[in-house]
Amino acid sequence: MILVLLVVTPILLVVFGYFLWQSAMNNYGYNIFGWGVLIRLLLAVIACFWSIEIGIFLLIIFSLWNFITTWKNTSLFIALFSILFQPVALWFAFVALNKLAKEIND
Repeated sequence: MILVLLVVTPILLVVFGYFLWQSAMNNYGYNIFGWGVLIRLLLAVIACFWSIEIGIFLLIIFSLWNFITTWKNTSLFIALFSILFQPVALWFAFVALNKLAKEIND
């Protein structure tokens, strides 16, 4: 049962995140997973290595910034869900880049 959850949960997150992104792109022409969003979240995560308090503070500020920007360009529904899925997208991008770096270095 746990194995099924470990396999199904990431697949559902990717599928729902894709439909959320597609809805924002088709209806509003706005990329909710743009480079700016990922860079802001990455800066907050990197700041956590120096000071957890500063990292959490930046994560809150950047998440609020992402929420307001997304809400301004799309709808409240998409903005609320994008706050949940933007860190997931950052994690998937980090894992993919990490695997790519390992393949290049090996």
